[in-house]
Amino acid sequence: MRESSTVPEDVKQRLNWLLIFIVICFSALVIGLWYLQMIKGEEFKERAVENCIRSLVEDAPRGRIYDRQEKLLVTNRPAVVVSIIPAEVDDLKKLSERLSKIIGISPEDISQTVKNYRENPFKPVKILDDCKTNKIVEIEERKDELKGVVLEIKPRRDYLYHDFAAHSLGYVGEIDKEELQQFGNPKFQGGDIIGKAGLEKYYDDILRGEKGGKEVEVDALGQEIATLLYQRPVPGKDLVLTIDRDLQLYGENLLYDKKGSIVVSNPNSGEILALVNRPSFSPNIFANGISGSDWERLSSDADYPLTNRSVQGLYSPGSIFKVVTAAAALEEGVTDRKRKIYCSGSFELADQVFVCWKETGHGSLSIVDAIAHSCNIYFYTLGKDLGIERFNKYMQKFGLGEKTDIDLPAEAIGIIPSAQWKEREVKEIWFPGDTINLSIGQGYLLLTPLQVHNLITAIAADGEIYKLHLVKKIISADGKTVKEIKPEIYKKVDFSSDTFKIIKEGLRQTILKGTGWKANIKELALAGKTGTAQNPQGETHAWFIGFAPYENPEVCITVFLENGGEGGEAAAPIARAMLEKYFNIHK
Repeated sequence: MRESSTVPEDVKQRLNWLLIFIVICFSALVIGLWYLQMIKGEEFKERAVENCIRSLVEDAPRGRIYDRQEKLLVTNRPAVVVSIIPAEVDDLKKLSERLSKIIGISPEDISQTVKNYRENPFKPVKILDDCKTNKIVEIEERKDELKGVVLEIKPRRDYLYHDFAAHSLGYVGEIDKEELQQFGNPKFQGGDIIGKAGLEKYYDDILRGEKGGKEVEVDALGQEIATLLYQRPVPGKDLVLTIDRDLQLYGENLLYDKKGSIVVSNPNSGEILALVNRPSFSPNIFANGISGSDWERLSSDADYPLTNRSVQGLYSPGSIFKVVTAAAALEEGVTDRKRKIYCSGSFELADQVFVCWKETGHGSLSIVDAIAHSCNIYFYTLGKDLGIERFNKYMQKFGLGEKTDIDLPAEAIGIIPSAQWKEREVKEIWFPGDTINLSIGQGYLLLTPLQVHNLITAIAADGEIYKLHLVKKIISADGKTVKEIKPEIYKKVDFSSDTFKIIKEGLRQTILKGTGWKANIKELALAGKTGTAQNPQGETHAWFIGFAPYENPEVCITVFLENGGEGGEAAAPIARAMLEKYFNIHK
């Protein structure tokens, strides 16, 4: 009889523990599979889909900009952008090194750009804008070893005339972090192109349009094999400006080597026909992504080429302000057509001596002659009789110290001094001599060329100041008019008809026999006023304001030359040339 085999007790224990271990492992495996399928299944499904489906944003072309005759000024051109989709990159360091050899950007900068991007890893991160053709070809040829690199065609702004009307047109650029936070609009994302200055900024909502996009299926190498979904972008609306291209170009040539501005407008509508600012810059350097060296050069330039002098520059108006002094004195009964004041060449007040520009004096003058010859003594006397309080009332009537509400951003309001202003800002009381200086546009008074321009439009249109504007109409991409900008009265200056008549006579005589004779045009009845403003920082500023024709004004002009010398010598001939161009008078 065979003896039955027995399993030692220690072996049994080991088998039991092994069985328990196997059960635990199997249970863990079952639980893990259940977790992956039931709990994380949707997430992994989405990731699998995202790994083979690429979502691409298609930027909308910005609206084009035309002059008043619908001549194209600003458009868009296609530019190829090199981007990296982070989720599709296996080895960022190797990819950066390979791409660097093609596009000329350091591997470290490429890697850092991708790492700094904190948004959707499936969204392309821009590495190089406006890639050149030879680099595009090489990237396409080496696609197999550049997995994650994509080439996108994006619209880029194209300013057709270099620095033409640059301060009015403005420029575009990438939205920055501060702007993203400021706007708080989910439609905006990092890398979006927005208006940064000028009309591009003021009308950004209209020009920008709406983005489109597409979803494409890609293979293991990241190459597109099928388009699954496509949403066409909606182009921005176009702007037709009030600017006349040829007149603007002519004015820019006149100021080519100067600092200053020219404003030409229709006093009966507020339409600006030319808005010249010099020195200038090319908006294209911003559209293409401005380099650090270009920004440093522009921002540190002592001549401030980025400053819109017409809208942001603040200057003493000098003798052109005598128009305001004359209007206030006539309205307040301080003077009239018959009153004559003797000019000996000097004027004394409280132990101070104020002089006329003509040292020998002008003799006895009426107000019409005083305007024509720009006699300081006559206007010193009117200023003394008016006093600062009445002065302030009439400056406000002309809208000085306020924005003109032109359709451009960052407009300055100027400085309109008063006794209260001086006590608050200078910590001094107002002296009688301050009023004397103010009466000829000197002292603390600072105005923009646009504010000065409103003075002459008010006189030309018998008190009606129309809101100055640069956009005539807005049209859709298919050419249909969406909105026409109607003339809008900005301010009504309620003076007597006799006040306007006397001042106009003085302005006409300025051209015929006074300080503005160099603006005279034989074929055109023109009225105007010159100004030479003292400048503590250097040479005097030269001014000219005027309108034509005299009997039925259809155009007003303001010429300002920073450190330009005397208004009659420097600014008046430029005004004459601009008016000859406008009225097609050939010399």
